[in-house]
Amino acid sequence: MPPETYQEKAYARLFNMIDYHIHTALCNHAEQPMEAYIKRAIHLGLTEICFLDHLIIDSSLSRQSMAPNEVPLYFQAVQQFKYVYRDSIKVKAGLEVDFVPDKIDLIKDILGRFSFDLIGGSAHFINGHAVVSRGSAQDLSMAEFDDLCLAYLDRISRMLDHDYFDMVCHLDVTKKFGQKTSQSFEEKYDEILSKIRYKNLTVEVNTSGFLHPANDLYPGEWLLRKCLEKGIQVTLCSDSHHPDSIAQHFDKALSILYSIGYRNLTGFTRRRPYAIPINGMKP
Repeated sequence: MPPETYQEKAYARLFNMIDYHIHTALCNHAEQPMEAYIKRAIHLGLTEICFLDHLIIDSSLSRQSMAPNEVPLYFQAVQQFKYVYRDSIKVKAGLEVDFVPDKIDLIKDILGRFSFDLIGGSAHFINGHAVVSRGSAQDLSMAEFDDLCLAYLDRISRMLDHDYFDMVCHLDVTKKFGQKTSQSFEEKYDEILSKIRYKNLTVEVNTSGFLHPANDLYPGEWLLRKCLEKGIQVTLCSDSHHPDSIAQHFDKALSILYSIGYRNLTGFTRRRPYAIPINGMKP
């Protein structure tokens, strides 16, 4: 574990730092035990973290997610660590649930059995393509990429017709490998943001894009400005798959959010949102 930099420690102390998107080894593509993430977060001075591991109810994608029968184990493990570290940090339990249209009833049934703090809604697999897979992206022409973006946005729009989640994850993740989304999709994004505002959902500000060829937040600054215009609340997430990634690039994210006009992040307890001030931030 690398020592924290002065900047990491300063941001954690000053801004009530939270990280609301952390994965665990149960998803089969994250590293280190759950407790290692908690210890790293405490080391950095974070005040709250939320485990938001993958749940994908699709047998063909089972190796990308915990299985439904592992959800009780996952939830209880978070509760145990929440108690053990209660005097050092607030540990929250959540899930990042992929939208699988024909599994909505099962998804709701699973989520209804546990008192999760936060449910994120996302889409990773569209028409046989893994949106976040370099191999899938490299195989596409520009026209095919635009078709994938449109299918992705249609999937997100359909997801927003349901009410099992509280936060929309990595809204423009299709740009992960550096392809530029066509301006023709701006109207579609505006429609999606209007749905998000109508349903009073939160948008995650996901810093993992700075580790990808996109070299940008998910969503990017122009979308965040539209979020603010519409009164959409945001929260801060690293999408960590390794303890060393917790709170990475939060300095950039907070500076962008403050310059846009955001003064609060959103926290969650038992799926009820509350404001967390971004104190004293200057662009």
